[in-house]
Amino acid sequence: MKLKNIFKLLVITLIVFSCGEAPLQEGKYRINATVTGLDHGEIYMFNYPKVDTIKVVDGKFQIENKLEGAIGQISLVKDANIRGMSEENNLSLLVEPSIMTLNLNYENFSKSELTGSKTQNDQYRLDIIRKEIAANYKKEQKHFEAIAEKYKKAAEAGAGEDELEAIKYEDNEARGKLAPMWDEQGKATLKFIKDNPKSYVSVQSLMFQLRDLKYDEAKSIVDQFNPEHLKIGMGRRLVTELENMKKGIPGAMAGNFDTIDIHGNPLKLADFKGKYLLIDFWASWCVPCRKGNPHLIQLYKKYNPKGLEILGVSDDDRAHDKWRKAVEKDQIGIWHHVLRGLEYNPETRQQINKHKDISEGYNISTLPTKILVDPEGVIIGRYGSGGGNDDDMDRDLAALFDK
Repeated sequence: MKLKNIFKLLVITLIVFSCGEAPLQEGKYRINATVTGLDHGEIYMFNYPKVDTIKVVDGKFQIENKLEGAIGQISLVKDANIRGMSEENNLSLLVEPSIMTLNLNYENFSKSELTGSKTQNDQYRLDIIRKEIAANYKKEQKHFEAIAEKYKKAAEAGAGEDELEAIKYEDNEARGKLAPMWDEQGKATLKFIKDNPKSYVSVQSLMFQLRDLKYDEAKSIVDQFNPEHLKIGMGRRLVTELENMKKGIPGAMAGNFDTIDIHGNPLKLADFKGKYLLIDFWASWCVPCRKGNPHLIQLYKKYNPKGLEILGVSDDDRAHDKWRKAVEKDQIGIWHHVLRGLEYNPETRQQINKHKDISEGYNISTLPTKILVDPEGVIIGRYGSGGGNDDDMDRDLAALFDK
């Protein structure tokens, strides 16, 4: 080839390279976005507690940032005020160290699509599975949403506690009709996790399935995950939550506490030594908790003379009056009652003084949950939140006392 032709080829190559996209630095990601429905304006990227402004010019914008690890998660929102965000104006994306393309629907963020991220593709696959299940429960979902709107309007209109409580019971019934859908989605999600253990989506998704799993099963699943995924984002939290699952399970020692009861008297775990103790984690606003109180009263009257004590631990730290009224109305003042001990920093809204939180010592994630402790302080039963159910509790108590 002549020198002149070689020079021409070199010039053409340089022109093509200079007109193309700049190379991506190692450890960074880039999103080239096209916005439908907004030519010029602003959207926002939320990274707690910071909110960054992104300028949209001629219907386009670009994001380029460094990743902590192999996978990152970002949230794009329509409004800088993130309170009350819905899926129509909030978009969560799983990004990788690559150049990705985003088609953002400004009118409905949930209809947006990111390409170039294998991890986001995995999330899309799981979303489709869950949506197909939800499509079979449209009537139940519509009814549930109607009850939620009814409660919202009643509260805004200044409805009394009795009226609001009645709507809460309607809400509980509506949730009951949706329970089969949530159960199906949970099972399908767990199958996806087991089928795709190396996907970061499985790491994130397992966080929301832990409440239905026992420690051994959860541990066996986590052991199959990519170790690198457990060092970033939700993975770090998952490791912590898995460790917490060792608390509050049969065979573990009961979490110690030293607090004040509903009458202002000191109460600690050691006060129950030598007796069987059933700890009931509940709240005045928890309808299933309240509906279960008549049965607890029966159990208490039957087994208290034989050595059973009950301790109600209420998640009403910011509603003392409602807690006291619920105890009185449900006629459960016959056993011991304390508050959970949940405290927040009023400025950051982050939990503080965790050592005072009784629920922390038992890994309570859902209400109601009941823990059965033997006379030596060893947990021998867990019912709800990764344990058995009330039927199991009844059988265990009968085996202990009906001899």
